[in-house]
Amino acid sequence: MHSIRPDNNRCLVWLIALFLAVPIAIGWAEPELKVSPAVALSYSTKKGKYYQLQINKGDGWSNVEFAVKGTGAPVEGLYPSADYRVISPSNEWVKVWADEFDGDNLDFTKWEKEENNYGGGNNERQAYRTDPKYCFVKGGYLNLAVFRDAHTTSDGKKQPYSSARIRTQKRGDWKYGRFEVRAKMPKGQGIWPAVWMLPTDSKYGGWAAGGEIDILESRGSAVNETTGAIHFGGAWPRNTYLSHSYKFPAQDAAEAFHVYTLEWSADEIKWFVDGKLCKTRTKDEWYSEAAKENPSAPFDQAFHLILNVAVDGRFFENTAQRADALEPTAFPQTLQVDYIRVYQWSD
Repeated sequence: MHSIRPDNNRCLVWLIALFLAVPIAIGWAEPELKVSPAVALSYSTKKGKYYQLQINKGDGWSNVEFAVKGTGAPVEGLYPSADYRVISPSNEWVKVWADEFDGDNLDFTKWEKEENNYGGGNNERQAYRTDPKYCFVKGGYLNLAVFRDAHTTSDGKKQPYSSARIRTQKRGDWKYGRFEVRAKMPKGQGIWPAVWMLPTDSKYGGWAAGGEIDILESRGSAVNETTGAIHFGGAWPRNTYLSHSYKFPAQDAAEAFHVYTLEWSADEIKWFVDGKLCKTRTKDEWYSEAAKENPSAPFDQAFHLILNVAVDGRFFENTAQRADALEPTAFPQTLQVDYIRVYQWSD
């Protein structure tokens, strides 16, 4: 191994400095590198218990990121130097996931775009497509837009409308919780926006044996009300459902943003609009053909979120609504979502 004498070291440093100074002299200045001090944080956990990291910036304690469910192993992380603490909330809802739709792009760590042309089994008339035109984030909102764009798939299936459908499957899946959606509905007949949930691993069989939870659905020009539902029983056609509706006392679903909330536990499912309780379903109202001995089934499994805007279909049976009656200038028909937040109960 060769060694370098101190004098040679100084010479080498001087030559490097001289070389780096040349670009500066001719206007090629490198951007200034700023390094902030950081701290490594670690705390122990108990399995099943929730923990919340908090920071104090001089105006009181506020939460950092989301609450973490303990596994029994320590939680470790690197954070900017500041005053931190860890609390263990009890008897309250803690936020475990959210999308505020800030920025300019859909967060693909949270969402997957789906593509299909088959109307969700409800005789719908839209193709779900992945082009940014139909699903984009802008101005702090998620936008799911319907256009009168005909689309034909490689197997020849044709639909006269194009829209978007996104889901959190394998990116966000929860068993029980509180789900908040602040959204504004489109107002066009035959337009069917929905925020709903399906089981990630359908333990009890195909739809709807595995269950379905509809947080909100809206019927185009009937935006004076919103609906919610659960689907359960056996696999189609042995399935059944329970639904309810809520009428807005003032501004309707298309005139203003409203907060739609679902609270789901092993014993009951509740729907709220703008903080007002609309409907409660209890476990003695649903059942599973595949697990009759389990009163919580099929709603005792992990479910994921789905957002979409459909066109026409069985949701409009016995109504006169049909999207073909809309003027060309009525498009796009757009569902706007301000945020989605998911909470879990901390005992």
